[in-house]
Amino acid sequence: MSRDQCESVASSVESLLLDAQRMQTQCRQRSDQLSQAAVRLRVESSALRQQCESTQLDMARMRRQLEELKDTKAAFEARERQARKLSKHL
Repeated sequence: MSRDQCESVASSVESLLLDAQRMQTQCRQRSDQLSQAAVRLRVESSALRQQCESTQLDMARMRRQLEELKDTKAAFEARERQARKLSKHL
């Protein structure tokens, strides 16, 4: 192998090594970014889960209240009908 060929190979190897180092640095940076994003997503997911649970509890409470209101309305309407029947008899 001639000296020029050796220098060319050495230059190519150096270039490849520099490219590999650059890629390694980029991969580390992207890995760090992805790790941070994963942490943010976990925190956000936890917060959303808590909000969902809270909302489900609120919905259950509202359903109970709605049922109570329906029962109260039905009882009121029944008494009203009864009062009308009594007033017709009088």
